[in-house]
Amino acid sequence: MDIQEFNPSIYYAFDVWNPENNENKKHHHDFFEISIILEGEASYFFNQRWQTVRGGDILLFNPYVEHAERQLPNTHSHQLHIGIGRFELEGFSKNTFPNQEILLSSQEDQIKVFDKAWQLINEFGRQHINLICKGLIFEMMGLILRCLEQNEQADSAILSKNDRLKQAVQLIITYIENNYAQEITIEQLATTHFVSPTYLSKIFKEVTGVSPINYLILIRLQQAYQLLVTEEYPIKEVARAVGYEDAYHFSKSFKKQYGIAPSAVRQKHSQEMAN
Repeated sequence: MDIQEFNPSIYYAFDVWNPENNENKKHHHDFFEISIILEGEASYFFNQRWQTVRGGDILLFNPYVEHAERQLPNTHSHQLHIGIGRFELEGFSKNTFPNQEILLSSQEDQIKVFDKAWQLINEFGRQHINLICKGLIFEMMGLILRCLEQNEQADSAILSKNDRLKQAVQLIITYIENNYAQEITIEQLATTHFVSPTYLSKIFKEVTGVSPINYLILIRLQQAYQLLVTEEYPIKEVARAVGYEDAYHFSKSFKKQYGIAPSAVRQKHSQEMAN
C-alpha cells in the first residue's frame, strides 16, 4: 500500500449507542465498512446466520457482503462505524480488503486499531483535516493488514494444546448451529466427535463458559427470537422450527432467557413497526 497513491474517500465515521431492540435490516454497500464493538454485545447477521459479537470485536465488511444487526432484550452496545471507498489494494477488487473472515479475532494490534478509529471519528467532519484523516486511515488499514497477517501465521503454526481444544470445541459449536432444529444429546455429540460425554462437556465449558446443552438452548432461543420478529408463524410452529416439540416448554424457556413471552415479543415488535 503506497501512501503516495493511496487516496481513499471516507464516506462516514461515527460512534453510536444501540439500546435494546434496536434493529438495522439486511443490507450491503459498494464500499468497505469497518464496524468496531467497543462495549456490550449485539447480534449480527453475516455468513448466512446470526452471531453474537462483543466488546473488542472488529467486523470487516467487503462490498456486497450482506449483513444486518439487532439488539436482543436486555442488551446494548457501543459501536464505531467507518465507511471507506475509492481505494484498490494490489491483487484485489476495488474497495476490497484481503480478509477471508468477517470477524477479526482478538489481537494485540486491535487496541491500536480502536485508537486510530476514535481519532478518525473525532477529526471527521472538521475543516481542513483531509490529510489527517488520510494518515489515520492509512495507519488503521496497515494495522488491520498486520492483524490479518498474524492470523495467517497462527493458522499455519503448530497448534498448541489450548488451540486444539478451541478447534475441537469450534467444530461442536458449528455442528450445533447447523443442526439446532434436530434432536441433539450430549451422547450424540460425543459419538459424532469421537470423545466421551464427560470430556466433551469439560472442554466445551472451559472454552465457552457454558455446557453444550445450554449452548444449544441459547442458539434455539436466538433463532426463535428472529423468527418471531421476521415471520408470522404460530408460536407452536416457531417452537417446532427451532427444535422444541412442546410449545409450553419452549415458551417457558424463552421467557426465562429474555424475561418476556414469545407472544409479547411479536406484539411489541408489531407495535414498533406500526409506529
